[in-house]
Amino acid sequence: MGTMPLTPADIRNKKFHTVRLRPGYNEEDVDALLDRIEATLVALEGGPRKGPPITAEEVRNSRFRTTRLSPGYREDEVDDFLDVVVADLAGRGLGRSGPGTPPLPPRGGAPRTAAEPPPADRGRQGPQAPPPGLTPEQVRGQQFATTRLTTGYNEQEVDDFLDRAEFTLEVLHQGRPERATLSSKDVERVQFSTTRARPGYDPAQVDRFLDVLAEELRRYEQR
Repeated sequence: MGTMPLTPADIRNKKFHTVRLRPGYNEEDVDALLDRIEATLVALEGGPRKGPPITAEEVRNSRFRTTRLSPGYREDEVDDFLDVVVADLAGRGLGRSGPGTPPLPPRGGAPRTAAEPPPADRGRQGPQAPPPGLTPEQVRGQQFATTRLTTGYNEQEVDDFLDRAEFTLEVLHQGRPERATLSSKDVERVQFSTTRARPGYDPAQVDRFLDVLAEELRRYEQR
C-alpha cells in the first residue's frame, strides 16, 4: 500500500497467519478492532457512521487476549499492520481522543487525500516548530512517529510529561505562573526510559519538540 491512505477495503480484506503452538492474539479481539477501524474509514469517506471514530491513540493502546493451543493471529503481523493504521489515522488528524479530535466530514462529503490535508493535519508526519506562542492545544495535539525495531522513548512517560507541559502553558496563558509545574530547565533535563522490540516514540522527533517547548517557557521566564 506504500504511502497511499488506507481504505475500508484494506482493513476488511486484511488477513493474518494463524499460530497454534505458540502464543497468538485472540482472533475475535483483533477482528473487533479492525471492524471499528473500517467503520471509521467508511465514515471519513462520507459513508454511514457507526459510533465515534477510533483514534490512533486507541489503536496504539489496544490490548488483545493471547491464545495457546488454539488458533490465534500471529502477533508480529498484527502489530506491524496496526503500526500502519496508527500512522494513517494520525495523518488524518485522528491522533488522540478528546476535544481536539476533528469532526468527521458531512455525509456524502469527499474523502480527504494525502495531497490535500486539512490545516489541522499539517505537520503530522513529524513535529515541526509551531509559530511563536506555543499553545496548550498544540501540545495536546502533538503526535510523534513510533519505532519498533530501533530504540524509542517510552510512550506513557512522554505523554505524561506532555500533560504537565499542557497544564503549565495553560496557567501561564492565564497569567498564573505560580501554578506552573514545569520550567525550561525541567524540559532540558528530562530523560525518558527507552524501548526496544516494542513501540516507542521517535527520540529525534521528541527531542526537537522539547527544544521548542523549552524555548517557549524561557520566553515566559524572561518577562
